[in-house]
Amino acid sequence: MKKHFLSMSPDPANNSSLWGIAWMSFFWSTATVMVFTLLPTFLTEVLGASKTKLGIIEGVAVFLAFLAKVFAGVLSDYWKSRKPLILVGTFLSIIVKSMFAVATTVNWIFVARSIDRFSKGVRSAPTDALIADLSPQHKEGSSYGIRYMLYTLGAVFGGGIAASLMHLSSNNYRLVFWLSIAPAVIAFLILCFIVKPSSAETLGKERPWHWRDARYLPPVFWKLLGVSFLLMLARFSEAFLTLRAKDLGWSIQMLPLLMVAYDIVNAGISLPIGKLADRYNRHKLLLSGILVLTVTNLVIISIDAPSGIFAGMLLAGLHMGMTQGLIAALIAETTLPHLRGTAFALYYLTSGTAVLIGNSVAGYLSDVMGGAVGAFWGGALFTALSALYLMSVMKKSPQS
Repeated sequence: MKKHFLSMSPDPANNSSLWGIAWMSFFWSTATVMVFTLLPTFLTEVLGASKTKLGIIEGVAVFLAFLAKVFAGVLSDYWKSRKPLILVGTFLSIIVKSMFAVATTVNWIFVARSIDRFSKGVRSAPTDALIADLSPQHKEGSSYGIRYMLYTLGAVFGGGIAASLMHLSSNNYRLVFWLSIAPAVIAFLILCFIVKPSSAETLGKERPWHWRDARYLPPVFWKLLGVSFLLMLARFSEAFLTLRAKDLGWSIQMLPLLMVAYDIVNAGISLPIGKLADRYNRHKLLLSGILVLTVTNLVIISIDAPSGIFAGMLLAGLHMGMTQGLIAALIAETTLPHLRGTAFALYYLTSGTAVLIGNSVAGYLSDVMGGAVGAFWGGALFTALSALYLMSVMKKSPQS
């Protein structure tokens, strides 16, 4: 039983690499969340940025991340190699943490945040493609589920560290930012010594990559891009969740712990959903996750007490756990091996465009409506549209 749970691939080397990727993701997330949970209040309270500017900064930074994912995904197919790009992205993430610690202006944070998201983009698409390379198709759901489970547990760990350090240091933001370098270094070491390339990279070197090969991506893949585009319009930065909590009376010191609750639910559901995705209809599972986000937006809009945001956070975590790994598995199953990086690149391109628009709209609505609640009115609309489009896709494709 234990052996079955620990096995994501019958090949011992591939299985070890998959677990290496999962733990590398854990430490990536720990480092990121130590900065991210505090950055919105650091920007608005310490550096005096408006919510509109916060939305633009988050939107542009995330868009750059998605743009980097496009080039990195395509390059990993063109070069027939994933690991070098993952190494570059991980190394950049170490360097940029010090930039947050020494930043004194909003523009400096904008540059640091952009480089931080760019580094994530460089490593993300090749990592997603490498997981598919290393996993048998009937285990892809579990492989992505375990990866996202540990990635999210890293966020829980990072949020707990951030909250503890803020309490012990009397809100010393810069100390937390400096210490976030440590888990980023651990992730780099895991990548160097544990994660190995897939044998599929060697086997596929004789097959050249060309843009024309994108025509081999099936219609269901392009429809999935449409669904994810609408969904990502609603999945604006979690910064607006923390700002909504602050509007309802949560203290700055408690905000990281609120995100911990969000991430615990996210992590707890990721693996069960991944296992279900290996057995049942993945499109129906995705629809369920989108409907959960619709309800989440409505709950966050309607609450007016500090305790209410806790329920909204739990629902938001449930949605992320239900959909994050599932979308990756759906992309992997519809893509030929030598086009996996390209497929994830296209997914990240459309998602990045949507996130840029969604964050800007969320920031604008928050300022116009006098609080972060405005962002969730837009989220409710976009999520409902995503669900309706997915239902129409499933109706036209009964096999889905």
